[in-house]
Amino acid sequence: MTTFDQLFTTAVPLIAAGNHHRDEPPREGGRWPVSVVLGPPPDSALAKRLDTLTAEAAELAGPGHWHTGQASSAHLTVRALETYRASVDPTEPTIRRYQAAMDRAAAVTGPARIEVTGLTLTPGSVMACAVPSDDQADLFLDRLTTELGPDAWFETPHGRRDIWYLNLIHFTTDIANPEALIDWVATHRTLNLGEATIPTATLVRFHHTPTPPRPHMRPEVLHRASLKGWVRAL
Repeated sequence: MTTFDQLFTTAVPLIAAGNHHRDEPPREGGRWPVSVVLGPPPDSALAKRLDTLTAEAAELAGPGHWHTGQASSAHLTVRALETYRASVDPTEPTIRRYQAAMDRAAAVTGPARIEVTGLTLTPGSVMACAVPSDDQADLFLDRLTTELGPDAWFETPHGRRDIWYLNLIHFTTDIANPEALIDWVATHRTLNLGEATIPTATLVRFHHTPTPPRPHMRPEVLHRASLKGWVRAL
C-alpha cells in the first residue's frame, strides 16, 4: 500500500462522518508560511487539467472550500521555511538568505519533470498524486536543504519529505455531498493527468483570498530561481 493509498483509507471515514480537518485563514505562528514551491506552468496542459478537476471537486464539496489547484495557485511544496507571519519584507535578511540558498541549489539542478498519476483524499484536502519523472525535483529538494543550513530548521524535526503532491481543494467547512465526493475521488484514483516540465522554483508567501466563486490561498512570488543546472543525483 502506497502513502497515497494510506491517506485515502484514513480520510474516507473522517470525511463521511463530517470529521474532516477544516482549514482556516492563517494566523501568526500557524500554517501557510513562506515556502519554496514548484508549480506547473499555468499555460501547460497539466495545469489546465488540474484546474478543471479542482472545479469538479469543488462542485461536490460545496461553497467556501479553497480552490488550491486552480491554475494561479497549484503547487508542489518543496519546503516550508517558517511559521506564518503577516508581515514579510522581501528585502529583509532572512528572505535574502532564502533567495540565495535557492539560487545556489537551482544552479546545479535541471528543470524538473513531474507526472500526476491520480487523485486521493486526505483528512483535509483533495490531493493530486505526483511522481517525479526524473531525479531533478528530489535533487533540488536535497540541495536546497543543504544550502539553507540553519535556515532549514522548520521542517528538520519532521524528516525529509517522501511524496510529491498538489492539493486541489482544502476543506474549510462542511462538505456538501461527502459520499459523492468520496466516490468521485475513488473513480479518479488512477487517472493519469500527464506530465509537465517545471523550469523554475519560486519562493512564495500566501494571502487568504476569500473572493467567490474560487476562494483560495493566493501565492505571492518573492523570488524565482531558474533550474538551469543538470547534475544527476548519485
